[in-house]
Amino acid sequence: SQAKAVELKRNALIEGPVITLGDIFYDLPSNEDKVLGPAPRPGKDMILNARTLLRVAIALDLNWRPATSNEHIVLKRAATLISKDDIEKSLIADIRKDGYQGDFKLDFPAQTSEIILPADQAAVFEIDGLSVDNQNERFTATIYAPTKEDPLQTLNISGAIYSVVKVPVLSQAMRNGSIIRENDLDYIAIRTKDLNHDVILKAENLIGMTPRRMALNGKPLTDNEIQAPQIVERGQTVTMVFNSGAIQLTAMGRALESGAKGDMIRVVNANSSRNVQAVISGEQEVQVQSF
Repeated sequence: SQAKAVELKRNALIEGPVITLGDIFYDLPSNEDKVLGPAPRPGKDMILNARTLLRVAIALDLNWRPATSNEHIVLKRAATLISKDDIEKSLIADIRKDGYQGDFKLDFPAQTSEIILPADQAAVFEIDGLSVDNQNERFTATIYAPTKEDPLQTLNISGAIYSVVKVPVLSQAMRNGSIIRENDLDYIAIRTKDLNHDVILKAENLIGMTPRRMALNGKPLTDNEIQAPQIVERGQTVTMVFNSGAIQLTAMGRALESGAKGDMIRVVNANSSRNVQAVISGEQEVQVQSF
């Protein structure tokens, strides 16, 4: 046997089409490039268990034996991956060039969700034969990777085109009383056919409002889930504003009721102790017709 002990690797990333002795063991005195067999397919794994490794060690007279029956090595074939997102983005761009209008997404089978190429290949592909059925909202296309002239993979894809609407949603959960600001909003795309009639579609209809109860992030909001915030609280000191032409007078008062912007509440003048009707015009501010 070899005088120097060798050590088993736990994992190995294989670049080429074959497994070599050097892919499996450290500290080999020689024969690192000896071919043991074909490598797994690009992107796939292969596990060599203790029994298989022992056969290799005995056959090649290596100073190594498995310490337990659980010893093994995981061999992973390096690969170039082209994701479903990459394919979808290119298909959408080409469908737009064909004149398809509006915001939309694609739905196609999982078996065409990604392309796996050998590691030495670039992550490129070509789309050919794109056909769009506007009436039935369907499409078909052929994907060649890396090129149509020299394809290593060819995929025939067909799927559905569905229109989407961008909807404003909260970027984080909010409680009642918290005022929704512009920077509190994100956008998500929802299928048009899945959109409820009462979902709020415009950010300006959310900004300045507050949730009626706890509102979750990432979820579309409806008219019934928001309300104008109570910007004046009962017992709070407010500024009473009286406008008549170019004349504007102010006085301090105390709110006898709570309310949101535009609500009419009763206010007592702090100087005269007179109760008057007032319309809430801003935070701690009301408009009055008389003092």
